Amino acid sequence: MTGKSGLAKQHKIQATAELLTKSTHFTVDECKNLLLFHERMLVIGPLDRLRFREILHVTFCITDDVMLDLVYHAFDRDSDGVINPSEWVIGLSVMLRGDIQQLIDFVYFVYDMNGDRSLAREELTHCLKGCIYMGYGIDNDELDECERDIIEIAMRKLDVDKDSQITETDFQNACYEDPLLLQACGPCLPPDRSTAAFLALITDKYRNFTQCYHRHWVGGDQKGKPTQKKRSENLFETAVDI
Repeated sequence: MTGKSGLAKQHKIQATAELLTKSTHFTVDECKNLLLFHERMLVIGPLDRLRFREILHVTFCITDDVMLDLVYHAFDRDSDGVINPSEWVIGLSVMLRGDIQQLIDFVYFVYDMNGDRSLAREELTHCLKGCIYMGYGIDNDELDECERDIIEIAMRKLDVDKDSQITETDFQNACYEDPLLLQACGPCLPPDRSTAAFLALITDKYRNFTQCYHRHWVGGDQKGKPTQKKRSENLFETAVDI
């Protein structure tokens, strides 16, 4: 009976992996390993907010308290309080191997706390809260002033059309102009070292992941600006071996 149950589980994982590989940047084998990874984690308990925060913190070095919750909500798309197998694989696909547009969409979704497809100053204030650490000789008033200055700089850089609201188009255009602005409102993507270390657990192609900021655009259109094709090819190295 146990053998039949185990065989049925293997078939289910195989079928799910074959389905997920069509909508992710993972191979069938990589999807299977991620699904098995998720299944083993469920032995301890459901992958709820607290457990997922620990995974993000320890495995992917996302340490900002606000970002941990926001990234969790970006994974839990059905808002049922747990990360199911499909959300686990699809979320990791975007976060680790997403193309330029997927990364922009993911990060914007993380920052857009109320889901109105617009970033207001209040949302930036919440995202950037605690971005300055108190050091020797710095009092609370100076700390608050520094945070306000950073929020003002972020608004000025990201609000391309200057209407006091950062729309998704504003955010996308700003990131195209300066890739470093992708995480201007808080670190919500893992560093390369953490990504490679995690992928080494599921594949031998552990250096096959999206790298941000490693290349600048070259070439351009008649006005001297990078073309859309050049942007896609050079802003991010999407799933290339290094």
